[in-house]
Amino acid sequence: MERDMISTLPKTILHDILSRMPEEDAVRTSVLSKSWAETWSTYPILYFSDTMIVGTFPRPWEDFLRKRKNFIDHVKRTLLRFHTQGLAIKQFRLIINFDLQYMSLDVDHWLKLASESGVQVLEICLPKGHEQDEKALDPCYILPTGIIEAKSLYKLVLMGGIRVDQAFLSHSVKFFSLRVLSLWSVLLEDEQAIEHLISCCPLIEDVTLKCCSVLNNGGIGGLLEPRTSRMQSISMNALPKLKKVDVQGIPEIIIIDAPSLEYFCFCPGGDVHSPFKMNFDKCRNLRVLYLWSLKSTTITDKWFLDLFTKFPFLECLKFVNCTMSETINISSAQLKVLELSNCSKLKELNLDAPNLLSCGYCGDGASKPIISFLKSSSQLEVNAQIDIDFMDLHYLRECIQNFKPQNVLASLSLFIHQPIVDELNLEILPVSSSPPSIKHLDLRAVPKNETLYLPLVNSVLSSCCPATISLSLNSFFCSRAFIEFFYEMLTGRKEDECFCSSGHIKCWWHGLKDVKVSSTRKADENIDFKTMLDALPTFSHHDNIIFRLEL
Repeated sequence: MERDMISTLPKTILHDILSRMPEEDAVRTSVLSKSWAETWSTYPILYFSDTMIVGTFPRPWEDFLRKRKNFIDHVKRTLLRFHTQGLAIKQFRLIINFDLQYMSLDVDHWLKLASESGVQVLEICLPKGHEQDEKALDPCYILPTGIIEAKSLYKLVLMGGIRVDQAFLSHSVKFFSLRVLSLWSVLLEDEQAIEHLISCCPLIEDVTLKCCSVLNNGGIGGLLEPRTSRMQSISMNALPKLKKVDVQGIPEIIIIDAPSLEYFCFCPGGDVHSPFKMNFDKCRNLRVLYLWSLKSTTITDKWFLDLFTKFPFLECLKFVNCTMSETINISSAQLKVLELSNCSKLKELNLDAPNLLSCGYCGDGASKPIISFLKSSSQLEVNAQIDIDFMDLHYLRECIQNFKPQNVLASLSLFIHQPIVDELNLEILPVSSSPPSIKHLDLRAVPKNETLYLPLVNSVLSSCCPATISLSLNSFFCSRAFIEFFYEMLTGRKEDECFCSSGHIKCWWHGLKDVKVSSTRKADENIDFKTMLDALPTFSHHDNIIFRLEL
């Protein structure tokens, strides 16, 4: 019998091996041998979720109570073992989905044990807290002040119905080691609560604030019922180590004084037309700017000119649901990544960015903006995602040709929506010139009506000449019937079905020599198409079938 050399490795190495494995596989190692069982029992990354033991509803109430008690006992027993044996806890992640009011004291005890065991990463995810502008009647879990005594704490993530009260904020002990702070849907005592909390973290590098609320204590004298409301402003000052900020749901004022800031993501949330201000001009080291839902201000040429002047190292720009001028000119020698998603009013974009490596565009098929690359790198890759109605497919070729110069578009993803009237057929115009070539066409969603298959395929493939084509294996987006039809069209097309039959110029289809089929699950292109299709799942979120065309 061969000797098990892996089990004799030091515990730190075995723990590292477990950390690189899927969690279910890591758990199974405990039955391999006594050595592996001991390794698992001392594994310093602890993850507890009530669904793993309690399961999901509906279930008998008595069964639920019993399993909830088992969950509480399991967490307590594990943490006590680490505490009494003097074992360090690197990560403690707790996810609870059921009502917390009956076990808040248990959670207090768990956090105390984790803190005293040198926890470095603490993540708490509880049921969703208050909605904004709701009465603050339902109890939240109040974060114990003792948690800040975890001087080894490197990362703190709080999500859901957690309340950070005034006693916590006025505590004299600081988070001297904290570098990552993430608050999602957390309830705070007042507007200055987050600013006070962040100011207690002199080494903070990464701050995420999403949809946090503040408590309004009933007005003068507290005569009115307390309510919660959206935070309105935030300031971050005197934070020399801060490198990344992600803020969502704070609509009005963002003031950041952090000379080391490199990444800034901002989404005002709520009423997207309400006025807002951003002031982060002192962050001269900024490299990534990500803006969402800026509707109250139109982004113009001058805005971009000022932006690149203020931030000379800016390399990555991303815009989602922002309002822009009809014509935008961008000139930057530093810009490497640009993404535009559903930016209304934009009709023309001229890019003078010789070092641009990646450009992404997402929009609807009827808008057809002209996107011109005046100077571009040989490594530039342009990817487009277009949502288009079936009856607007005659715009598709123009959409593709509006990426200039020709052949700059690397990949195109299409979501083709079902027409309201199924009987309508799409009129295909005669081919007057060769369509633009692209590396990859991804048909992510197509109508389910089989009478639309022929005009749809004709229209799409008369608009571009792809080297590869992929179809989703998720039957919700793309049926098996369409996949089979598409394959037959590629391999057995009849002359009278060709979209160039009424024109004088022959389409690229006539030069198609061979079609090789593969999938993201199986790379063997020699397998029979029907055999492959039968072996593939009918409802897969990520898998595709791929047609590689040889011209």
